Amino acid sequence: MRPSGPGVYVDLKAAVVSFHRADSKNRSFTGTKENLVKQALKIVLLTFLLSPLLSVISEATLLENVPLDSWVYQVVDELHLRGLFTSLHENVRPYRRGEVACLILEANRKLREGGLKLTDSQLWLLRKLNQEFRLELQELYHKWHETERDQSTLRYGTSPVAQATLAEGESSDGRVQARFETSLQFNQRFVLKDRMAIDTEAEKESRYVGREWKHGLTGVFDQAYANIDLGYFHLLLGRDHLRWGPGRQDVLLLSDRIPPFDMVKIEGAMGPFKLIYFATVLDQVYVPPSPHYRLSGFWAKRYLSGHRINMKLRFGLEMGISEAVLYGGNDRDIEPYYLNPLLPFYGEQHNRSSDDNILWSFDVTLSSFRNKEVYFELLVDDFQYDFESEPHQTGFQLGVKYADPFGLERSCFNAEYTKINNWVYGQNKPWNVFTYHGRGIGSILGPDADRWYLRLLYHVTMDVDLALSAEYRRKGEGRIDIAQSTAVPHSDRFPSGLVEYTSQHQLTLTYQPGARLKLDLSVEHLKIKNLENESGKNLSDLAFRVRAALNLWKEIRF
Repeated sequence: MRPSGPGVYVDLKAAVVSFHRADSKNRSFTGTKENLVKQALKIVLLTFLLSPLLSVISEATLLENVPLDSWVYQVVDELHLRGLFTSLHENVRPYRRGEVACLILEANRKLREGGLKLTDSQLWLLRKLNQEFRLELQELYHKWHETERDQSTLRYGTSPVAQATLAEGESSDGRVQARFETSLQFNQRFVLKDRMAIDTEAEKESRYVGREWKHGLTGVFDQAYANIDLGYFHLLLGRDHLRWGPGRQDVLLLSDRIPPFDMVKIEGAMGPFKLIYFATVLDQVYVPPSPHYRLSGFWAKRYLSGHRINMKLRFGLEMGISEAVLYGGNDRDIEPYYLNPLLPFYGEQHNRSSDDNILWSFDVTLSSFRNKEVYFELLVDDFQYDFESEPHQTGFQLGVKYADPFGLERSCFNAEYTKINNWVYGQNKPWNVFTYHGRGIGSILGPDADRWYLRLLYHVTMDVDLALSAEYRRKGEGRIDIAQSTAVPHSDRFPSGLVEYTSQHQLTLTYQPGARLKLDLSVEHLKIKNLENESGKNLSDLAFRVRAALNLWKEIRF
């Protein structure tokens, strides 16, 4: 059934798709086929039992955030590269569903009026977005045209994911996951959102904090928040992921490869500017007895605050400046001055004579030329204003995206180089190290490492994509958790010590006929020399993977 009004380009059933994105590491899975079948049956049973309980009556959830593991971001990225969605603040994520729907609705309008000419691959991508955001597009159309609506929507169901790996020397019987999502929006001003995953191996996922419950199943909540529209800004209270920066494979300051934060977040926009602020309480860390701290051992409290100002100009220039501070201690509470979104943290810590871990990042993206984009990010850890006491601890990332390179239509190429010097993210106090639940908050590389990343994506048909990626990494002996007992030394060698070398190549075939189903078949070759910086310890592995994600959500309009 096609909705009324000219604003919607394609009207198919909406799909709310959440995908599980596993790390690029090779993982092994245990258990027999019989155990896997039992676990899968338990997940299916929980699906039918929990779906009615988690169902809600709601209208289109314009304030709901798009999960950072969704396929939507890759599609939006490519359409932005090809000249659409020019007003989007691409380097501040997650996006709100209403934010993306507005961009789609505008593109649909221009397409109908003849002011926008799209290639077949662009039309394919835009069609999938129209399917995914159908309810939001209808809601926005009626809102803009001030038409009365007396319909509500009942949404219920789940999104199961199944995957299996076959690697050299060992095989996986598979992994099964089911996600339950629910959202309730009131008067387009207030939304409540929950997302839970029941998984056979969720405790192995870097983006989760959890452990096995019973009978091989693990349950985690990775989204649970209220998002409130207060007019000039949005207020988020609860649990969700953050990602700042222009990198496509990785970012330097705030990554989405870690567990979500339980936080307060404020986001406001004015003209070309967007201001974002957040504050959260991190996990405590145990500090063993040490004469240095004059204590017998204690659990140190830890806090993280950050703010960013982002500017997006119509001609394709996007710039952002970010600052984050990680602080804590034995008996330290939340500092009021780090709760001030407009206060520079760096100067305040000096005025307060505190020794906290402050990191800055500056990034710029230029997409003024159609089908081409260049981006750069610079990270500075503990800027030394005297330029003498110790070297600046820095990292940077340089990337380029190119649509239809060398005349190869329906393709998209991405290249990134990332370099992070030693001692970045670390600090002389163990509670100030830039980690969360033992994982680095910034780049997944950590300090003392660099990486080349190349990826070519080709749209074979409307439903089939082929992607080829290659990655080469060097990792020195530096680690985030190595204590800095003295000033950081100058080093002439990068990476330091005995270097670990990693090369990884992957070929992926994707079948996605719409927003409801996505099937990935991939083959990956991994080769590591001096594994974990041990001389002569090498690894070579060939893995085959299959992954299927299905959206079983239902909708009843009344």
